[in-house]
Amino acid sequence: MNRYRPPRIFLGLLIAAFGMLASGGSTARATPIPVIIDTDIGDDIDDAFAVALALQDPRLQVIGITAAWGDTTTRVLLIRRLLASMGRTDVIVAQGPSTANKTPLTQARWAMGAKDQSPAPDAVEYIRTQASERPGEITLIALAPLTNLEALIKADPVAYSKLRAVALMGGSIAAGYNNGGGSIPNPKPSAEYNIAMAPQALRAVLAARVPVTMFPLDSTQIKLDEVRRDRMFAHGSPTTDAMALLYHQWRLLNAWGQLTPTLFDSAPVAWVADPKICSTIMRHVTVDNRGFTNVDDGKPNAALCLEMAPEKILTPTIDLLAPEPKAPLP
Repeated sequence: MNRYRPPRIFLGLLIAAFGMLASGGSTARATPIPVIIDTDIGDDIDDAFAVALALQDPRLQVIGITAAWGDTTTRVLLIRRLLASMGRTDVIVAQGPSTANKTPLTQARWAMGAKDQSPAPDAVEYIRTQASERPGEITLIALAPLTNLEALIKADPVAYSKLRAVALMGGSIAAGYNNGGGSIPNPKPSAEYNIAMAPQALRAVLAARVPVTMFPLDSTQIKLDEVRRDRMFAHGSPTTDAMALLYHQWRLLNAWGQLTPTLFDSAPVAWVADPKICSTIMRHVTVDNRGFTNVDDGKPNAALCLEMAPEKILTPTIDLLAPEPKAPLP
């Protein structure tokens, strides 16, 4: 959406578009979008897939990953080991405040294998510094309860306002969690986890002076089916080997008894890379103390992605993480 693009980058986007045409439709941009990913990686498996997708997408420049919610010390270790597996030790990892969290950290055992176990920098200060030094440039992709963002808004609202945009996975407008964790739609809204854990944090984010795009349960319950999983895990790269191990730890230890991952968190990542995959609508969003999100006739404070074709997420996930080998030249 144009409202997320400062005028000074229009020329760069135009040049990139002509470059895509000249190269036969390549989606790579001449200048990748700088992003910081805020994640509670390690509980559900969707964060790991989303982080890996972002790191592999040439349209995104992941400059930092911040750990949020729960045991953020272990989350930092998990992020570091995943980055090392992908050869991306250039990415800064920062740690947000730890919080109470009853959700099991299913991938903790893998995280403990991280070679670098030194203390991480403070996440809130890291985001503050990056936003201040690169005003209007950085998109923050929020895949966790929004406590790190809330802390920055309280500590330095001016620095927070210098973010380009926030794209977050969270909320439930006209659809709740699919029945049984499967693919059966549920027309009754749910208190979505990321919002229910810290409703006041979403209020703070919606009231701040940064454009927000929300990806609620309505558009994010995309299943990574067995056929695609097998292709990915058989690919044999360091990245897919890491994903296979993380998946199997999650499969054994998740409290929901699920076998098929839901790629909730990949939706905002894929959209930041290519906003054409979802047409958003502007609405006024409110959140109650239980974490239920509603829309009313008030002044719009968020763009909502309410419908997403699964292939818009599944195709780039497979193509970027487990690409088919190129045929040899004749």
